[in-house]
This record gives sequence, structure tokens and C-alpha cells, in this order.
Amino acid sequence: MTIERIQGTDGIRGSVCRLEDSVSMDPISALLNEGVLTEEFFELYTYAFCQELLESGIASAFDLAVIGWDPRDKSGRFNAAGVRGIRKAGMTAVVVDILPTPAISLYQLHVGAACGFALTASHNPADQNGIKIFLGYSNLKLFPEDDKRLTRRCLSLNYEVLRTTPLLGELRNDRQAARKLFLDFMAEPNNHWLSDDCLVGTTIIVDAANGAFSPIIQDLLKNSVADFVISNADPAQGINLRCGVADLEGVEFIKGDEIENGLFSEYETLRRILVIGRVQQEKPLKCSNLVLGFVFDGDGDRCFLLCYDPFQDGIIILGGDVQAFLQAKFLQQNHNWPQLPLFVNTVESDLEAVRAVQQAGFETMQCAVGDKWILWQAFFYDWQTKQEFYLNKIATPEYSRLLDEARTKLDLMVNNSKFDALSATHIFMSLEKWVRENMGNVLVKSAYDHACQQPNNYFAIGSEESGHVITLAKMLSGNTNRPVFIGNSLKCALNSLAAIQALRPEKNTSEFFAWLKNPFPSGFQKSLPVYYVDKSLLDEGTVLRDELEKLLLTNLNWPGGMEVEIVKRQEEPKMLLLRVLENGLPAATVFVRNSGTEDKLALYLRGRADLSGRLETLAGKIYPFLLLSFKNKKNPMAQAEQLVLHCLKDGAKKTIDLKHEKFATISLERLLHEMSSRQKLIRKEGDCWSITEMGRICLNYSERSA
Repeated sequence: MTIERIQGTDGIRGSVCRLEDSVSMDPISALLNEGVLTEEFFELYTYAFCQELLESGIASAFDLAVIGWDPRDKSGRFNAAGVRGIRKAGMTAVVVDILPTPAISLYQLHVGAACGFALTASHNPADQNGIKIFLGYSNLKLFPEDDKRLTRRCLSLNYEVLRTTPLLGELRNDRQAARKLFLDFMAEPNNHWLSDDCLVGTTIIVDAANGAFSPIIQDLLKNSVADFVISNADPAQGINLRCGVADLEGVEFIKGDEIENGLFSEYETLRRILVIGRVQQEKPLKCSNLVLGFVFDGDGDRCFLLCYDPFQDGIIILGGDVQAFLQAKFLQQNHNWPQLPLFVNTVESDLEAVRAVQQAGFETMQCAVGDKWILWQAFFYDWQTKQEFYLNKIATPEYSRLLDEARTKLDLMVNNSKFDALSATHIFMSLEKWVRENMGNVLVKSAYDHACQQPNNYFAIGSEESGHVITLAKMLSGNTNRPVFIGNSLKCALNSLAAIQALRPEKNTSEFFAWLKNPFPSGFQKSLPVYYVDKSLLDEGTVLRDELEKLLLTNLNWPGGMEVEIVKRQEEPKMLLLRVLENGLPAATVFVRNSGTEDKLALYLRGRADLSGRLETLAGKIYPFLLLSFKNKKNPMAQAEQLVLHCLKDGAKKTIDLKHEKFATISLERLLHEMSSRQKLIRKEGDCWSITEMGRICLNYSERSA
């Protein structure tokens, strides 16, 4: 079988182990046969990409490659291996240590590095790790063509040869410099919209997810007038463990009793918000009495905003859609664009969010899942802003010819679904090099200054429902201000709070909390995950994919003149996506896709509120089919899942014991969490676990097919 890509939506992620603890002889075999990332793989992967840069001409020997990480690698062995790979390739490894992903991305731009590596598995559990890559100059993440090329290189490398390759490149420790740059960046008023006087008396609990923001969050917030309470900022407690955004995905409101005695009883941040909120409830209700939460993910590029509602005694959770809508309204209120500004979100978003943003005065665009596609749109339109500026200043036919050639190459890339960040970066760099050499640095600096002004930049905002919200910021690089776009948990939180303070109803009454919970008429949204799957079963042409497509088409045969079309996204052709149209307008979207970052696939249903009943019925037919058909029966987690269901089939139990040596390395806590809160196969009532109806269906089917 030909392996095209070993990467997912955003770099590569997976469970980690030492090579000596695996049964494989080399890191590639460990990945392909066991699904694990070894420290040797980290070395091989960074080496391979640096070689890619050197051979493509993007980088030269001893050029800089910035590398940092989140705190999940307690041993430091995986981090050190990533550094070794850079140096063995002959580039200079610039180590910035534990920093949020946006800080690593910014620093590699600041020092003019050829690339940046963030060693992280983001919101995934602590037993996993991964590698994200940012390209120098463009700050783009890798696209499918880059992934395929890098995969071929990784598969062709002989690790035994690499093992004895000498360290050719240099080592540089820029931890303090990178940390200072990020602190200065966040202190710059133009890089977030919140004025400090809005925070007087406000209590904000900041959940750092025991992740990459943990060592720096106190310094970032120390001069604020708000009462900040730092939560989950101790990596020793476990990154993303009962903290961070992952457990809150798809949840819009959590009642107080769910936090005290239910599913969220061990979630420290929620408990603190509830306790402080109830104390504040005793005081006169004012704007300054708000009790909020900023909740990050492990690597610090996603954020959910939380707010205690004293009238419902619970916590409102604002995901990416709501935050992006509020931020868009704030931008429109404070800027006067010469044309309709662009709002980009992904197919995961609420359909009604798009309609609400259009009504607010934005042009909208939808892309595939993954913030790399949003970053692509941000960078492309930023590039166009600069080219329009140059066209008004440069009259030479040669520049017009080069620009036409660049546009033709980019159009071919998009039209042929051959997205290639390395080639795109090379196109952009070549054109700007011509401008510098022929027109001078002063003109380039003026173009960058122009692009740093929001009304000039057509791209306004990009978002994912999962909490990536990306807006324009600027950073000093040399003597030039340059526009930058990157997911940044803290920036997103501050911008969302600024938008709420500017747009909120005057009084802090029940109307305010109702507005905050639902600032636009929301549609139907449901996402149903299936864990421990064989992702190849969803490939085009497979029997199961064909069965799934027929099942979806049969059950989407709704009366009333609605039409169903199968849509192939250029950015993600393997996703099975169906769109329901009424009078030519989108009424619902249903799709199934493999996760690019976790061992799962999911069913996504989005539509108008009046179609909720039909979409719920559809979910009831499709989700069991996915649970029963797509599990990887060889996966130890899937086997352990069945064991838990068998354990509970005759009645509730207080404790569950896997009782087999092959499950010795499995995290029972993670398994029970994914079975209960994610797949709803089991539930916890008081101290006891019991099987649900869906769990019983899965168990009965498994027993019949055994």
C-alpha cells in the first residue's frame, strides 16, 4: 500500500513511546505498524524538513530554525531529538524552550528564520505529542502537497545512517529573547482591543490547561487592573487533564449542579468560576461584577470564553463561532473598510453564524477544517493588499509581468487542488525580492505599514468553532512593522471581552446573559465522535464509504423541494460532505471526516433551527452505523472499550478493572472519559458507572458479529 501522508490536519500527532519500548526496529516502522511516535522519529522528521528547505533553496547552511515546545515531554528526550535533527541537517537550532505556539511562530518571523517547529499535541492527552511546522517569511503551515513530499522523504531515510550523522549546525538558546518578544507583543495596544479600564472589578479565571502558557501567563497579566485568578498552570498536574478547551467542545451551557456533582465535578476552572460567581451574586449586579473564564488549549492557540450567569446559576461557554461573530461586529463598528471585509470560517461552523456575519456587513468564505486554511486566506489577502499598494507606485512592465505570473501559478495550485505552502512561499519571496532590489527597502516598508492598517487589509477575521479566532496584529521585525496572523489564546480572549463590553446591552440583567448566550439566532449543531477507528475505511472507493454515502442520501431524502448535493472540498477531498439546498440556498450540511489530530472520525450535522428534528433523526440512524462499522478491532483502546461494556452489561459498578497485561499502558481515565462524555456509551451516576442504550447496542452488535 502506498502511503501518501503520515500527517493529519495540523502536522503530525500520536501516542509516544521510546523506541526500545516498541517492537519495531526503526522509527518509521514504529509509526506505521504501531501508530506511535518515538524520539528518533522527532529527530528524523525535523531533519527531513530542514533537508527539504535546503534542497529547495528556501534555506542555506546554518540558517536559523526556531524550535520550542509545550511542557508535556517531562524527560526532554523528544525535544532534544527534534533539536538534533535540525543540527544534523546543517541548520542552526534556535531553542526557545516552553512557549505558546503563537510565540514560537512570531519569533521565527522576528529573527528571519527559515522555519519554526512547535513540538506539541495541542489539546490531545498527555500521552501524545506531535510537531507543527511554520514556514519562514510566509508563516504558513504545511499543505497536503508539502505533507506528501515530506512523507516521501521520511520514508526514504535510513535512520541507522542518520543516527551516526554528526551535528553540523549550531545551537543557540533564545529563550529569554523569545519570551520578551511575546510579552512586548501582547503589551502592544494595537495587538488586542481591550482597554484596561474595562476590567476594573472584573474577576477572570485563566485556565492555562497546564500547558504552554503556564510559565508565562503571570508575567503577561501582572500589570492588569482585573482580578486574575490563574488556574491549571502547573504542568506537573498533566497537560489538558480535566482542564483546557477539549472537554468543553460542543457544550454551550453547564449548570451548577453538573459542576458540583456531575460530569464536570473535577474541572477546577469551572468550580472556581461557580464559587466566585455565587459570591458575586450577593452584591449589586453591575458591569464590573462579571465573573469570566479564559480557557486555553495545551499549546495556547485556541480559546473559549466563559461567563457565570447568576440568573441560571451556571456557566455560559462561548466557542469560536460566537466569539468570531462578536469580534466581527466590533471590527465593523470601529473601522470603515473601502470594500466588504472578509470573514472566513470552516465547514464545522454553525450555518446561521455565516448568515449573521453577512447581515453585519461582511463577505464570507468557508474553508475546510484546520486553521492552516484560514492562515492561507489571511496571508493571501494580505499579500494582495501589498501588491495593490505596489501597483500604484511601480510603473514598470516587468513588475506587472512577474505579478501576473505569480497569480497564474497560484490559480493553478488552487484549481488543481495542489496546495503547496513551500511553492507559494517561494512565489511570494521572489516577487518581494524583486521589489527590494529594484525599488528599495523604503517602498517595501511603506507597503508593510499600509498592510498593518485594518481598513486597508481585506482579510478581517477567520475562525474555527473549536476556538481558533484569527485577526490582524503587527510585529516589529528589524525596522519594519509587519502584519501577522496566528491563533493566539490570550489575544482571542481579550478581543472577545472587548467586543462584549462594547456591544453589550446597558444593564447587567438577565437580558444581558440571554444575549451573551445567543447573540445571533443560532442554528442546529451536533458533532458526534467515534474513537479508535480505522481511518482507511473512509477512503474513497471503499465498501463502507459507499454504504455510508447511500445511507446518508436515503435519509436526506426530505420532502418539500429540498435538493441534496455531494460536495468535494478542494482542500480536503476525502471528507464526505453533503449539502441540503432549499430554493438554491443552504439549509443544512452533513459531513463525516477523519480527525487529522486524534484517533477518531466524527459525524457533523449543521442546519437551520427548524430542521432540528430531521437532523436529530438522521443522527440517530447514521451515528450507530459509524460506531458499529468503523472501529479498528486491532486497536487496544477499542478492545479495552469492549471490555468495559462487557463489564457493565449486567449492572452498574463502582470500579472497572481492565485485568490484562496488554492494557497495562492504557489510561483508564482517558478511556472512560472518551466513552462517557464523548461517545455516550457509558455514564457515571454518583459513584457508579453504567452502560447506556447506545453502549448496549454496540455491545450486542459486537457479540453477534464475534
